[in-house]
Amino acid sequence: MIKSMTGFGRCESQNEDYSCKTEIRSVNNRYIDINTRFPKSMMTLDSSVKKLIKSRCARGSFDLNISIEKNNGNSGDLVLLPNLDLAEQYRQAFQKIKDRLELEGEIDINLLLSMKDVVKAEPTSPDPAREELILNTVEDALSALIQMREEEGKHLGEDILSRLESIEKNGEFIKSRQSESVRAYKKRLEERIKLLSNGVEIDPLRIAQETAIMADRCDVTEEVVRLESHINQFKNLLKKNQPLGRKLEFLIQEINRETNTIGSKTIDSEVSQTVIEIKSDLEKVREQLQNIE
Repeated sequence: MIKSMTGFGRCESQNEDYSCKTEIRSVNNRYIDINTRFPKSMMTLDSSVKKLIKSRCARGSFDLNISIEKNNGNSGDLVLLPNLDLAEQYRQAFQKIKDRLELEGEIDINLLLSMKDVVKAEPTSPDPAREELILNTVEDALSALIQMREEEGKHLGEDILSRLESIEKNGEFIKSRQSESVRAYKKRLEERIKLLSNGVEIDPLRIAQETAIMADRCDVTEEVVRLESHINQFKNLLKKNQPLGRKLEFLIQEINRETNTIGSKTIDSEVSQTVIEIKSDLEKVREQLQNIE
């Protein structure tokens, strides 16, 4: 089974205290790259979340967004804490200024609260129940994404198989043209010699030798056999339930190599046209493979 690298998953869940929303997207990438967006208080979960994704996906570029809030409406991300020691220092400083300059009035609480760092927003302390909720939500969203990748991979696989069958049929056609190509070459050679020799009889053995030499040079039997072998390997790989993208890319390169050799050897215009058709299908398969895990 092949999987696409394109997918999307979303999940919302909650427990008694928190509600969590997770969205994860993936697109194709030669390797695996994971970008996460967490509230500050949950950055300790970053490595756990990335490890979870890597355990279930081998390739792709992932974008993960997580939001969480308390069921009472607060974000649950930060808590406000007073810095009493700093506030006392500010109060004493203000009192000294007041006494030294003999100023009237009382020190205003609003003035103290407006001073820097007297009240600070700090990340909330780790909550095992909240972390468990987040990880469960991520896993459910990831499962939805993988399901989409599998469905898309199924469609990609069907398209690739149809093109492989087309390549296979064209390979069989090339094989069937071998003897016909040699006969056509021999006939053209005889006609040209007859035209250039002004009726002088040419040794048939010599023509047979030239034909044999050209037949050997243009023999693509080995290339066609290797082409068939690579296609069979490709089909067998498609049945395996594991990341296949790189192996399939290698086989397509080998199929393309054999096709190029056939094209360079042939003297048959029909085979040349068939090679063009094979290369067209190969290019489309190569494009599809760019999105296979």
